[in-house]
Amino acid sequence: MPELTLLTYVLITVATIWLGLRVYGRWINHITIYGIVWGTQIVLFQLRLIKYYDFSPETTFLIFGAWAVFVVSSLTFKTFYSGNVPATRERTHEGVGFLTPVLVTFTLVGAIGTYQHWLVLIRLFGSIKNVIISGNVLYTLRTRESGIPGMWPYVDSFGLAADFLGGYFAAARGRPILLAMIPIVVQIANAISGFGRSGLVIGLILWGTAYFVPQANKRTRDWKSLRKRFLLVTSVLLISALGMELIREYRGTNESFAGETGSLSKAKGVAFIAPSVYLYLSSDVAVLNKFLDYEFSGETENTPVGANTFAPFFRLFSKYGISDYVREYQKFYNVPVGTNTGTYLRELYADWGIGGTMLAVYVIGALCSVAATVYDRRRTLSSLVILSHLYAFVFFTFMVMLSRATYWLISLVASLIAAAIVDKFSVRTDT
Repeated sequence: MPELTLLTYVLITVATIWLGLRVYGRWINHITIYGIVWGTQIVLFQLRLIKYYDFSPETTFLIFGAWAVFVVSSLTFKTFYSGNVPATRERTHEGVGFLTPVLVTFTLVGAIGTYQHWLVLIRLFGSIKNVIISGNVLYTLRTRESGIPGMWPYVDSFGLAADFLGGYFAAARGRPILLAMIPIVVQIANAISGFGRSGLVIGLILWGTAYFVPQANKRTRDWKSLRKRFLLVTSVLLISALGMELIREYRGTNESFAGETGSLSKAKGVAFIAPSVYLYLSSDVAVLNKFLDYEFSGETENTPVGANTFAPFFRLFSKYGISDYVREYQKFYNVPVGTNTGTYLRELYADWGIGGTMLAVYVIGALCSVAATVYDRRRTLSSLVILSHLYAFVFFTFMVMLSRATYWLISLVASLIAAAIVDKFSVRTDT
C-alpha cells in the first residue's frame, strides 16, 4: 500500500509537469513549478527518512483539493482570458538602452544595504572570519522579532530587483556579462550576513525567469551562443550553491533529528544532501498535517482574519495601533522534529478557513495565468516583473506564503519602478 501511494503521488506530479509544458510550451510556467515543488516534497515525505506522522484525511483533501483547484483555475483563465488580450509584436530594448544605468543603480542600492549589514556584524563580532564562524549565534539573533540592532531594514531588498534586472540584461545582451552576475554575488553576501537562504533563492528565481522566459520561444543552433548561455547559467548556479552550502555549514544546523532512520543518519556530513536538507524539503506538509490536527481538535492559533495574507500591512499598521502585530516566525510543531513552516495552505487556512483557502488558491492560479498571458502577448518588462514575482510566490508555496515577507513586496514594487524607468527612457524596437 505505501508503494502504491508513492506511485500515485509520482504520477500526479508527472501529469502536472507535463500539463504545464503542454499548455505553455516552456519549462518555466506556474503549473509546472507547482507540480515540481509540491510533488518533490510529498514524495520525499512519503519516503519517511524521518518517521513523520501519517496524513489525516483532512490534510490529504486540503493538499490535493488545492492542487486541483490551482490547475483548473490556471487552465480556465489561460483558455478564456488569452483571447481578450490584444497581441503586440515582440519588443526589445535596442542596445539594452537605459537598462544598464538602472541595473547599476539598483545593484548599488542593494550592495549598500548589504555593506551596512556587514559593518554592523564586524563591529559586533570583530572580523569577517568571526562573523562566519559565529553563524549559529548570528542566525539566532536574526530570528528574534527585534532583529539585529543597527541594521537598516529592507534597503537590501532592492538587490532582489537588481537580480531580476541582471537576468533580463544577460538575456538582452546574449552573452556572459559580469554586470549580470554581480547582483547574484551581492545577494549571496547578503544571505551570508543573515545566514538565511530564502532571499537568495528568490533572487535566483527572479534572475532565472527574467533570463529564460524572454528566450523561451527562440530556437538557435549556434553552438557558440549555447556555450555562452551554459557558461553563464552554470556560473550563477555554482556560486549560489557554494554560498548556500557555506551558510548551512557555518550556521551550525543540527544534523540529528528525532525519528530519523538509519538511512538518513548515513548522510551526515555530506554536502548538499545532509539530513537538514531533507528536513527542509519534506517537513512542511508534516507541519500542515499537525496544524490541522490541532485546528480540528479546537486548539486554534487564533490568527486575525487576513493576517498571513497581508502580513506586511498588519506589521505596518500595528506601529500605529490600528492592527495586531504579525510575527515573522510562526509557531513550531513537533512532527516529530520541531519545525515551523507549514506551506501556504496552513497560512491561508488560518486566515480564511477551508472555503476561503480554496477561493484564494483559485485566485492565485488565475493571477498567474493572467500574468503569463499578458506577458506572452505584450512582452513588456513590467508584465515580466509581475510574472517573475508570481513564479517566486508559487515556488515557495510548498513552504510559506511569500506575501508574508515584506522584502518580496518591496522587491515587486522596486522592480516595477525600474521597469517603468527602463520602458520610458529606452529606445524600443519591434521585432
